[in-house]
Amino acid sequence: MSDSLPDRISEIFNGSTIFITGATGLVGKALIDKILRYCDIKKIYILVREKKGKLPNERVKELFSNVLFKKLLELDPNAPQKVTVIPGDVTELDLGISEENRAILIKEVDYIIHSAATVRFNDSLKYAVTMNTRGTKFALELAEQCEHLKLFVHVSTAYAFPNQDEITFEKEYKAPGNPHEIMTSFNWLKEEAFTPELTKRLLGDIPNTYTYSKALTEALVYEKVGKIPLIICRPAIVIPAFKDPIPGWTNNLQGPAGLFVGAGKGVIRSVYMDNKTYANFAPIDCTVSAIMMFCWHYLSTKNSQYIFNVCMPQSDLQITWEQILDTAREVVETRVPFNMMLWYPGGGPTKSRFYHRFRIILFQIIPALLIDFLLLIVGQKPALFAIQMRILKGIETYEYYLTRPWNFETTSIETIRTKLNNRELENYQLQSETKDIKEYLTNCVLYCRRHLLKETDDMLPAARRNMKIMYVLDKVAKGLFLYIVGYYLYKLFMILFSGVV
Repeated sequence: MSDSLPDRISEIFNGSTIFITGATGLVGKALIDKILRYCDIKKIYILVREKKGKLPNERVKELFSNVLFKKLLELDPNAPQKVTVIPGDVTELDLGISEENRAILIKEVDYIIHSAATVRFNDSLKYAVTMNTRGTKFALELAEQCEHLKLFVHVSTAYAFPNQDEITFEKEYKAPGNPHEIMTSFNWLKEEAFTPELTKRLLGDIPNTYTYSKALTEALVYEKVGKIPLIICRPAIVIPAFKDPIPGWTNNLQGPAGLFVGAGKGVIRSVYMDNKTYANFAPIDCTVSAIMMFCWHYLSTKNSQYIFNVCMPQSDLQITWEQILDTAREVVETRVPFNMMLWYPGGGPTKSRFYHRFRIILFQIIPALLIDFLLLIVGQKPALFAIQMRILKGIETYEYYLTRPWNFETTSIETIRTKLNNRELENYQLQSETKDIKEYLTNCVLYCRRHLLKETDDMLPAARRNMKIMYVLDKVAKGLFLYIVGYYLYKLFMILFSGVV
C-alpha cells in the first residue's frame, strides 16, 4: 500500500513556517492549497495588499471562498487558521511590510516562496521592473535577514531568456543589463517618461516588459547563490489543472483558457500563430508539485544545481497548437458548448499576417460595429467594439510566443521524479496520466462554464440547441457571402474581358 510509504516531500515542510508572496495569484493560491492539504506546517504568512477598496483580511476571506479550497476545507475546516496576513505591497519599499511584522518574519520564517509578479506583457516598463525586479530585491534582502531560513524559492518563467537559438537550459543566462543600475535610473524617471519609443529602445530585441523584468530579476537572484540557500523555478505557460484538486481549475480567463473561451463563443475568429509548433505547457497542479519536489531535492541532496525548468517533457505529452485548437473546437461543438454565443465557433490559426488581419476586420471588427450600431438604435450602450479591441490587444502580446518554436531542457523533472516512491507520485501530479487531450479540454471548458462564466449544467441542453441554430446560420451566412463575392467577381470578369457592364 502506498500509504505505508513516506512522503519525503511533505516531511521537509512539516513544522515549518512559510512566507508566500503572490498568494492571491494562480501559483500562490495553488501552493497554499497543496501545502495545507499535504504538509503539517506550523504557519503560512502571506503578503497581501489592499485592492479595489478591499482590505488584506477581506481579501483572504475571499481567497478561501474559491472552489479550489473546497477539498481542503472538507478535510480540515480549520486549515485557514494556519494562514496569517502580512499587509504589504511588492511595489513598495521593503515590500511595504511594517517593522513589527518584519521582525516576526525574520524570527519565524523557514521558507520564502516568492511568486509575486505582474505577468501582463503590456505593463509599462517602469511598473514591470518595480514589481518584478525591485520587489525581488526586497524579498532577497528579507531572506538574508531570516534567522532560520532553509530555502528561498524564486518563481521565474521559462521565457525569461527568449533569444536562445535552440533550447533553454537549466543554467544562468546573461541579463539585458545591470539590474542595480537600471533600478536606480528608473527610480528618478517619472512614469510619463517611458514613451513607446523609449521603451522600445530599452527593450531592444526582447519582446515585452514582462520578459525584460524577469531576466533582470534572475540576475539579482544569481548574486545570492552561496550566500543564502535558494532555487529558481521556471514554469512554462501555466494552464488549468490536470486533476488536483479539481480537473480544469484555473484562476481566471487570462492565457490559453481565455483564448479557448473567446473562440468557443465565436468572439475570436483568427489567431496569428505557427500551429505546427509544439506547445510548451505546465498544468498548475504539475507546477506546484514540481516546485515542492525541487525544494525537497535541493535540500535532501545538497546538489549544486539550483535552476529548474518546470515544463512537460515531450515524452509525456507532445502536442502541436493545431491539435490543441482542433480538439478544443470539437469539444465546444460536440460536447460542451457555451451559452450566450456571439457566433458559431469558426476561423482558426494562420501563419499569414495579411490573411489574419483580413479575417479580423471581416469577421470580428465589422460584426462588432454592426452589433454596436443596433445597440445604439435600441437605446443601449455599445460595447462589443471596445471588447474586441481589448481582446485583440491581449492576443497580440502573445504573438511572439505563438509564432516561434520553444524547447526547454526537462532533464531535472524527468530524473528527479524517478526517485519518488508510489505515494509521492500519487500525491504530487508531475506528469500526464493520460494522452486524452479531449478529456482534459472537456474538463477545462466545464470548469470555465461552471465557475468563471456561471453557466450551470442545466443550461447545457439550451446551449446545444443554440449551437445547432448557430451552425445553420453560419452556413447560410457563408453561402450568402460566397454568392456575393462570386457575383461581383463575375461582374469584374465581364468588365475586364468583354466590356459588358
